[in-house]
Amino acid sequence: MTSRSLKERTISGLIWNAIERFMVQGGQFVIRIMIARMITPAEYGLVGMVAVFLVLSDVIINGGFSQALIQKKNRTDLDYSTVFYINFALGLCIYGLLYGFAPEISHFYKDEQLIDVIRLISLSIVIKSLSVVQIAKLSIELNFRLKTIVNFWAVLISGIFAIYLAYMNYGVLALVYQAISYSAIVTLLMFIVSKWRPKWAFSFSRTKELFNFGSKVFLAGLLGVLSDNSYSILIGRIFTSKEVGFYSQGRNLPDLLSVNLFNVLQGVLFPVMAAAQDDRERLMNIYKKSLDMTAFVVLPCMMGLVIIAEPFVKVFLTDKWLPSVFIIQWLALSRMIIPLGAINANLLNAIGRSDLYLKIDLIKFPLTLLGLFISAPFGLKYMVMSNFVVSIFYFFINAYYPGKLFGYGAFKQLKDMLPVIISTAVMFLAVYYFSIDNGMIDMIAKISLGGLVYIVCCACLKVNALREVFIFARGKINKNSAGGIL
Repeated sequence: MTSRSLKERTISGLIWNAIERFMVQGGQFVIRIMIARMITPAEYGLVGMVAVFLVLSDVIINGGFSQALIQKKNRTDLDYSTVFYINFALGLCIYGLLYGFAPEISHFYKDEQLIDVIRLISLSIVIKSLSVVQIAKLSIELNFRLKTIVNFWAVLISGIFAIYLAYMNYGVLALVYQAISYSAIVTLLMFIVSKWRPKWAFSFSRTKELFNFGSKVFLAGLLGVLSDNSYSILIGRIFTSKEVGFYSQGRNLPDLLSVNLFNVLQGVLFPVMAAAQDDRERLMNIYKKSLDMTAFVVLPCMMGLVIIAEPFVKVFLTDKWLPSVFIIQWLALSRMIIPLGAINANLLNAIGRSDLYLKIDLIKFPLTLLGLFISAPFGLKYMVMSNFVVSIFYFFINAYYPGKLFGYGAFKQLKDMLPVIISTAVMFLAVYYFSIDNGMIDMIAKISLGGLVYIVCCACLKVNALREVFIFARGKINKNSAGGIL
């Protein structure tokens, strides 16, 4: 694959993967808003507790063995079949553990309703495990268009089903059945559209080879899920269900933007960097441009979320959810770091150093717990602010090995991002204190004015990512114009 071909497929992959992720999570976000309007914050607290297990189920889809397949150079059908059976067995094991420990989990949260909810939602883990290899193959081929089409129908059908259940007063079970039906539809459609089928073959030697890389990535992913959701777990234990509801609702929007940007980058840039792992100069070029583009998109989006948090809550969630505004704003600040860290982590995985990737997560996990236990006695607001402080440390930890191995550490990265940081700060100062009485008009005006100020600042400071966007857009326009003439 030529450099130009790889670049075009990378950009196309990013676009399609972004559409897919935001469509999937955006659909789920709309469902949660509809449910939140019909129930109280205390009732929604139960949704927050269940959300931990929804995220846990994604560990299978983004697990270590599928990443090992993507990173592996010479894959065979035996590798694919081996991973298929490994993931199915792993899905069954996780389901069995959650089913068996459901009473203990409900006792921990002091809510017996969670027993049936956990046992039901855990089915989605087993179902998802059956589509891991098909999804990995599409990622290897950078065929994100087909993934987007599959997920579109899955979101549409399961979303309509969930909305109907919410309307019929099923409450949290609407989300549970939505998760199960979504996983089932994706798996069914993947088997329909994919040409690959598992063979009756399994190799222990291939398992060992893939395990050397995949086990570290899987464990790191599991630690990442536990670390990211440790706040939800502890908040559910020590605070009232009403406060859990405010926290759960408050993290929905920051996660919709930041976590999905993380998944977009993880899904596209990892196979791209893995393809260039033997060409150091080319790999570093992809890596640096990825960081530039990520900062260019993520920083203004998350800072913009800080600005529009209050009118958003008033318009879409009603005034009963106003305590969530503080949580949205501080989590937006902390979540702007996550996609940047994803790029640094992907670099390590792309060159086969999943051991360093795991080591980083082993360092970060106790840091998260330390921040939690220090801030917990002071209340929910201080716990949320501690999340932002910890995320700053995360950035420097994630950038340590890229600095050591490639000479491009945290301070060099920050220096290159400085024009974007300055543009984002100017945007914030220009818009934050601007206000209109009508919530919807206020929100639209802030987004429009903020976007204009940001683009002008980036143009004045000659931000490279903005120039790349203009070049790509101009090329698309010229291509379409030529196509129209011909």
